[in-house]
Amino acid sequence: MSVIVTNARSRIAYNVVRSLGQKGVEIYTADFVPRSMSFFSRYSKGHFLYPSPFTDQEGFIQRLIHEIQRLRASVLIPVYEETFLVAKHADRLSKYVSIVVPQYDGILIAHNKDKWNQIARNLKIPVPESCSIEELHSGIVKASDLRYPVLVKPKQGGGGWGIKRVASPEALTAMLNAESCNGVSWSRFFVQEWTSGETHCVAMLFNRGKLRAKVAYKQLRDYPLAGGQATMRVSVRSAKAEAYLQELLEHLNWHGVCQADFVLDAATQTPYLIDMNPRLWGSLVQAIASGVDFPHLLYRLAREGDVTPITEFKTGVITRWVGGELGAFLPHLKNSTEKRKFLRAFFFPPTAASLYDDLTIVDPLPFFAWVTGTLLKSSKFRAFRAADRESLKGIWE
Repeated sequence: MSVIVTNARSRIAYNVVRSLGQKGVEIYTADFVPRSMSFFSRYSKGHFLYPSPFTDQEGFIQRLIHEIQRLRASVLIPVYEETFLVAKHADRLSKYVSIVVPQYDGILIAHNKDKWNQIARNLKIPVPESCSIEELHSGIVKASDLRYPVLVKPKQGGGGWGIKRVASPEALTAMLNAESCNGVSWSRFFVQEWTSGETHCVAMLFNRGKLRAKVAYKQLRDYPLAGGQATMRVSVRSAKAEAYLQELLEHLNWHGVCQADFVLDAATQTPYLIDMNPRLWGSLVQAIASGVDFPHLLYRLAREGDVTPITEFKTGVITRWVGGELGAFLPHLKNSTEKRKFLRAFFFPPTAASLYDDLTIVDPLPFFAWVTGTLLKSSKFRAFRAADRESLKGIWE
């Protein structure tokens, strides 16, 4: 009985592999990128390449079915946006393997910021004021009507990709006078008022509309600055944000995992929902370190049909992403007003990290494979940005 884990080049997949491997589960890793980091894990019994799910969707599905049969895999755990394609073809794949993914229609709602935004408003879940680019172009909404600064954001995408902060109506009007946003159609973007405060994140696992596990944490450092992925975090209780996400996912009759970002307004302490990820997410290690092992819960839910609910987790637990910290170091140092204090806290934090996303002493090869691959690909650290072959520039519909 084995498990296939996709997107092996990512730290998310590595944490799935590490979690299940430590429990004796037989794991095979897969990706369309050669020399992916999880291929080198001591917990990966073997690996294979599949066609890119973003350029050859049918080839991707057919290769998965072939490998599932060849390896006699019992569970498939898709990791990143290929999860959406697996969900789209769940009926075909479920004939050969057990999978736990949301309904594709639900994914399209959760992955499109303009779609879940209206549902959240109807449920009285706080969201920042926003408008479409079309409303601004047509004059239905005037740039001077918005409260600044504002963020121009892609409707689909994450990790800080495509987000631009605009300080004034004049700057927004000048930006929108361009034919596109760096070559990407304006139809892919919308405008959202900026909310100042801490970023609190909540992740949950549902079994057909019923909550089965949850964790919450606060971002301590991110990259890119202000809106990027967390490179250092700490687990906290965020009761209102937890309640809001649970209400929204119950409304959607959710099945599988979902993670959401909230900004805790500095003045009112109101959590505003700003993003949703209908898949496994970048800071997965934070949940594992906090006592909520989402990879193992997903595996058991696929195998057994249900799991005992876990609604409590350890707070005060800190985790770090080494690769992200390398990218975040110089921008955060430059932005710091007390550089000595920052350096001391960065290299000698008062509370040590419980786990790292991408590095462990007992299984170090994946991290060094990632470093080597990064250096070979580009002297400009292209791995810290969305590459053309990645899913962030694609559109799911």
